[in-house]
Amino acid sequence: MGDNLLEISLARFLIRCGMTVYEVGIPYLDQRYQASELRLLKETCEQVNQPLPRIVEKPDNYYQVQRIHELKPDITITGMAHANPLEARNFLTKWSVEFTFSQIHGFTHARDILELVSRPLRRHTSLGELGWTKLIKSDPILT
Repeated sequence: MGDNLLEISLARFLIRCGMTVYEVGIPYLDQRYQASELRLLKETCEQVNQPLPRIVEKPDNYYQVQRIHELKPDITITGMAHANPLEARNFLTKWSVEFTFSQIHGFTHARDILELVSRPLRRHTSLGELGWTKLIKSDPILT
């Protein structure tokens, strides 16, 4: 669920790193300017034998949230407006705006991108070791 126009290149990078990306939400898709990124995304998916993610243009929030509930991804990169409601339903999220304001541009910052994406997964694991995820999942108000 995107909001920063980095979504296609970010998805391509994460797919190259081994992540399965089900869907890429982008606020605006101009074929003239994004054609090369779309081509690279398709080529990357073919090279690593991953399915091409669905590309969703403009806010499609209701249906995107429906698909998140159906697919149950390990993590959802989303805008801040959807992060807390998804977290309350036990979906791990990462704020997409953090990719805009982080130093992630260029090859020297590839590790920083992976750090941003994996932080919620590590936090969830740490909370699980403390028993907090069981408490959250058993609370009827939060589930």
